[in-house]
Order: sequence, then structure tokens, then C-alpha cells
Amino acid sequence: MKLGFLLLLPLLTGPPASGPTAVRVTFKSLTKSAYLQAKKGCVTAKPRVTFPFKKGRGRIVIPTAKGQKIYQDKRQGTDDDDQAQFEYAGYTPQFGYHAITAHLWERTQTFLIDKNGQQLELYDAPQYAPDMKSFVVASSGLEYSVYPNSIRLFRFENRAWREVWSIAPKTWEPGQICWVSPNALLLRKKIWTETSFGNTFTYSRMVIK
Repeated sequence: MKLGFLLLLPLLTGPPASGPTAVRVTFKSLTKSAYLQAKKGCVTAKPRVTFPFKKGRGRIVIPTAKGQKIYQDKRQGTDDDDQAQFEYAGYTPQFGYHAITAHLWERTQTFLIDKNGQQLELYDAPQYAPDMKSFVVASSGLEYSVYPNSIRLFRFENRAWREVWSIAPKTWEPGQICWVSPNALLLRKKIWTETSFGNTFTYSRMVIK
């Protein structure tokens, strides 16, 4: 009886929840001239955005399946470290996410909120791939440590944005970054070493596999 129940259990519980699809990203060095030439092919993709909600009396209210998400301005123009000012950046019907731009103490962030009220916190606005199935967020934080020093890659899987790859370099900051195809980006790195204090650059092509 016990054996039969164990065999039946997977059918009762259903298949295991699948996590984000892992990807591998490789960096191929480029000369400056090759980078500048390739940069002519950079693509800026933007999803359709609507604005179903407006800010009123310093407050943005977004309804979700699990209750309201409220973003209330507070202590603007002060030196308080919990001051905040929020802007509604629109809704993307293609993905089902609302976007909020949050101006916080010493930093600005982008929040993406899904229908269940889950909030994805980013340190810059998403840069979408040409096929709109991925986006990348680059944040430079070696010189200004309020921000993390990272590149994060997200893919739209199972009706949600999921982080599938990231890097947190210790000797360079991500500078300019752009998509040239659904699986490739160009990157200018700002170098930080004992002999280079952010005033030299190297160039790479990032290939997603």
C-alpha cells in the first residue's frame, strides 16, 4: 500500500515547478575600432506601454490579485535617508507588468510589479532584446557604491521575468551596453585597478548561449 502511494504521489502533486532556464554568457574582446563599427548595429527595442493609472496626491495605487500596492511620496526635499518620490512609468500588456520609477535617497531604481503584486527591483531601466524575450540591466557601482556593480540578464518564461544570468565584476564597471541581436550585446568596460582608476576602457561582445 505504501509503495503504491509513493508511485501515485507524483501524479497527485503534478510536475515539479521549473526554475529559470540557465544560460551561459561568453565575452569576446574587441578593438575599439571594431566596437565602434559594430555599435552601428545596436538595436533599441521598446514594448508597447499604456498608462491605466495616474498619480494622485503623491500616491500611486496599483491593484493586484493580492491587494493594492501603494507607492506614497514622503519627505521630499529633506536629508532623510527614507525620502522617496515615485513616478508611474506605465503598464506593458505584452508582459503584464507595471513599472514604477523610484527616486530614493542617493539613488534611482525601477520597480516592475506583476499581477500578483510581486515586485522586481532593478537599478536601471530594462534594455530589451530585439525579439523582446529578454532584457538586460547594467549597474555601475565601483566608483559609487550606492549601486551594485553588476550586469543582470532576464528572460520572460512562464509568464514572468526571471533572472537567468548575472555577473558582479571586481575590476571593471559596465559602461555602455547595447543589443545587436537577440543573443548578443556590445559592452564597454570601465577599468578599475591599482593603475587605472576608471579612465581606461576595454571592449567586448557578449554572446548568450
